[in-house]
Amino acid sequence: MTNEHEDLAAFLGDWSAQGTAYGADSEGAPWRSIHSARWHTGEHFVIQDERANGPFETMSFLGWDGDRDTYFAWSIENHGFAREYLLSVDGQTWTFTGDTERATITFSDDGNTQTHHWEYRPDGEWITLCDRVATRIDQQQ
Repeated sequence: MTNEHEDLAAFLGDWSAQGTAYGADSEGAPWRSIHSARWHTGEHFVIQDERANGPFETMSFLGWDGDRDTYFAWSIENHGFAREYLLSVDGQTWTFTGDTERATITFSDDGNTQTHHWEYRPDGEWITLCDRVATRIDQQQ
């Protein structure tokens, strides 16, 4: 296992999130979700399954692409969207960059909290899509 693969372990575990989803509603709506992340066999890729109010369900695959020398995430969701994000990490903060969406996910020092800020670009300008905080609900560390 490389250091890059070890870095992905930050996402592992079971999480509960709360926050605000904006989308087309500039006032925002409450966000509640649970997500679980585990290693795929071989511990090269993380599989993350998220279920949120709405309903909104997402399956993501995170990994290290040695050929491109970058982290990546592939995400599919129940409304038919499939997205690829290129990821970078700086300390406790992961940045997800996609064509139409981007995010920062910052982990607390103890690794038990994730602070998410997602943006999207509906008309060429980045606007907030959702803000949420996920708290670890398992004791895995």
